Amino acid sequence: MAIESTIVQRDDEYFNETQYFTSHTGVVSIKVSEEQEVEEGDLLYTITRLGLIKKRLSGHGGIVKNINGKLENTYCGYYAHVLDVEYQLSPEEAQAVEEEQHYRFIRAPQGAQYFTTPNPGMPPVISVGDYVVKGQVVAIAMVMKKRREVIYEGERGRVAKIFFMNGQQCRAGDRLIGIVPKPLKKRG
Repeated sequence: MAIESTIVQRDDEYFNETQYFTSHTGVVSIKVSEEQEVEEGDLLYTITRLGLIKKRLSGHGGIVKNINGKLENTYCGYYAHVLDVEYQLSPEEAQAVEEEQHYRFIRAPQGAQYFTTPNPGMPPVISVGDYVVKGQVVAIAMVMKKRREVIYEGERGRVAKIFFMNGQQCRAGDRLIGIVPKPLKKRG
């Protein structure tokens, strides 16, 4: 992917820093300047190769940071870092980030299409708010019409967030489910 986003904390505020990279070879022409404010859909730069111009648009609003000026009007290779765009998270987004710091993530074991239901029309194997235990099926992966169950291997917990939509294609390592550990209380 030619875009990488990271959430960083500075003092008591959270920022989304998105790095943009070239998606193929060609001559780069940067259309913004550092500290310029951009909105979602604004033109950041173009890459020209064999007379074809490909545009890179901003995926969200923010402030342009760290432009790699050495790339301007030069031929560059695949995945060269062009620039960064950052914005401050809203209080709601910051709260979600803080909550996710306590999650244990179930990640996609392979690139596949993921489902929460074993078959269309059936109830989901898990929902947000459900408790899960070790050995429980939490998702279904489909690869080349072969079904593979994703089994939970952690301690007892509550499903806090499901990061994929039913039938969504996910890459290996993508977050599928966020679990908040909730061990059983021992009687004294």
